[in-house]
Formats: sequence, structure tokens, C-alpha cells
Amino acid sequence: MFWERRIYADAAAATPLSRRSRREFMRLLAVYGNAGALHREAQEAKKELERARASIAQSIGAHPDEIVFTASGTEGNNLAIAGLLRPMLRASQKSLHAITIAIEHQSVLEPLRALKREGLEVTEVGVQKDGTVFPNAIVEALRPETVFVSVQLVNSEVGTIEPLREIEKGLRRAGRKIYFHTDASQAPLWVGINVDALGVDLMTLDGQKVLGPKGVGVLYIRRGTPVESILWGGKQEQGLRGGTENIPQAGAFAVALADAQKDVERRAKKVSRVRDYLWQEIKKVIPATILHGPGPQGDTLPGLSKVSPWKHRVANNLSVSVPGLDGEMAVIAMDALGVAVSTRSACNIGDEEPSHVIKALGVAKPLAKTTIRITLLPDISYRQARRIAAALKEAADRYRQRA
Repeated sequence: MFWERRIYADAAAATPLSRRSRREFMRLLAVYGNAGALHREAQEAKKELERARASIAQSIGAHPDEIVFTASGTEGNNLAIAGLLRPMLRASQKSLHAITIAIEHQSVLEPLRALKREGLEVTEVGVQKDGTVFPNAIVEALRPETVFVSVQLVNSEVGTIEPLREIEKGLRRAGRKIYFHTDASQAPLWVGINVDALGVDLMTLDGQKVLGPKGVGVLYIRRGTPVESILWGGKQEQGLRGGTENIPQAGAFAVALADAQKDVERRAKKVSRVRDYLWQEIKKVIPATILHGPGPQGDTLPGLSKVSPWKHRVANNLSVSVPGLDGEMAVIAMDALGVAVSTRSACNIGDEEPSHVIKALGVAKPLAKTTIRITLLPDISYRQARRIAAALKEAADRYRQRA
């Protein structure tokens, strides 16, 4: 099969630069001053940096002084977790406890596991078969010594949208301060991310997930949240992140994030329709295909019975298995046919074990190894959806092993 043009369907790993983000990046390449100096060139750089900071704050309903630029979502998660919890561990005379969920990104799970070696107690709460954590499960895991909870907004592999607001309400009923963090890196193109509406104290964002540049992220830190630096050097970013600020990256990210949130509802509705059509096409050509995560074949969730199961899934995501078709073989075969997909989070490539996310859904190892993640860009078309389904069918016809 010959395709005249490639289709990129791995948006959860990285997205291309939007036109506006690219233009802003190119404009700011001419701004070469160091924002920490006092001369005219430096003040021009400082002005552009603060302009980007204010724009990002406006996009998420925050104050500019609550925005800290980082080099990635991974750095943002590490700063949120280690920057908050390590000083608390040093100062506390008693044990401290943190809660997260089993399908979190490794940049949340690994910092928490590292802090366990310093005395932190950590609970990784399990999820339902669609990837959703019940708010009551978080509340039931609380202890008197619980000080921190981290729950992602959107899962990068199966697209589950977690009920953050309901979780926050449960934390508030505890009657004491429990810091609430979310990794929202996968969300801005598809879900509103107002920090007050979500009820979070810390939120991580990543430029490359929102049609912005790689190498830049943001950590939102609510005023009064006691975070210390984990990267020592200068006093940039309110003393929380030493190192000369990257003005072109910050500005390009700010433009991309503003655009993402401005049209989020329209975009999500449009792409979800194409995603639904793609799923129908896949089921039509490969009836045995299994969907992982929320979907039309699942039951609605207790307490959320009026909500369609699809609404618990981000608009651009499908995670599927064709029994007998090895996931990595399918990715290679589809790539040769001009379609880029993946098997899991790019941060876990090289691990021979099946994805920890798919395993946490209760999927058996043989089936878990057949998982294929399809994550669509905003400009996806119905014609491209048919091509993706056709490429998957050709890969299955060639390489599927039947019992």
C-alpha cells in the first residue's frame, strides 16, 4: 500500500509547532539579551519574558507570579514533588504520606519513589478498568500524615480524564491542608485548565504537547505553596530555577497555550467526532479489536451515570489491541505505510515490559503487549482516519498471529 503523504498520529508524544507559535519563536530569536542584566537589551528580554508569563497566567486563570518556567513537563513534576516534599521531610519530626495513582506518568511516580528512600510514605491508588480513579478511593487512602496528592488530568496512554474537581472536594472535607498537584501536560488542546475550577495548588504543563516548542514547560504554584528549588545556581524564576531564561521558547509556548485554550471546546468536539469515526472504521475492518480505557462499550461510572463513557476520554485518543498483533511490530508496519503511531508513552520506550498503565487496567500481559496508541492532531480529517484504519488492517493481515 502506498500513501502519498504521511499521517502523524502520535500527538501525545509531541506535536508540531503551530504557525503562530513558530512565528513567535522566530520573532524572539532576535531578542538576545540576558533578562537578568540592566541594559536595554536585557530589559527588552525581560519585557518579553514577563509578557509570556502574563499570557500563560491568563490562559489558566492564575497570577503571573504563580508561573515558573521549566525545561520540560518532567522537570515541572520533579519541582512540584521534590521541591515541596523534601523540605517538609527535613523539617518534620513525624512520617509524611503522599498519594498518587497507579497510571501516573513516570515523572510523577519516580520522584515519589525516590523520596520513599528519604522517609516519605507513598500510596499508589489503583484505577478502574477504564483508567478512572474514584474520588472516594483517594479519600479512603488519606491518613492523618497525608500532605500531598498528585493525580493527572489526562492520561497520556489511554486518554482517561480524571475527576479532579471531585477529588479536590474530598480533600477539602479532610479539614486540613493537603497540597494537590496535577500533571496537565496532555490536557490544554482538549480540556479547560483553569486552576481555580480544578482546585489545584500545583499544575504542570509542557510546550511540546500543545503545538508549542520542545524544551519548555511551566509549573503553576499557587500563592502560599512552599516550594524550594531543586536546580541550584542563579536566582531566576523567583529563585526556583537557576539558569538563563529561554525567551523564544517561553514566548512560543505562551502563544500556543493561549490558542489551545481559546478554541478548546470547538476543537474537542470536532476531533472527538473524527476519533469516534476512526474507532468505527477499525471495528469494521478488524472486528476483534479491543479498546483500552473509556469508551462506548463500557459501563457508565457509579456517581456519574448521566455522563457518556466517551466523555471520560480525551478527544484525540484511542488505545487499541488487535489480539495476536504485537504492538511494536504494528507500529513499524504502519510507519512503513506512512502512519506514525506508538505503543506507549515515549518516556517508557526501551522497557521490555508492557506499559504500566495498561497493566494497571487489569489487562493480561499477552494482550498488553499488543497495545497501539493512536493520538490525533487537531487537523485530523475523516479521510485520514480511514487511512489509519486501513494501515492497521494491513499490518494485522501481514503480521497477526492467530491461535
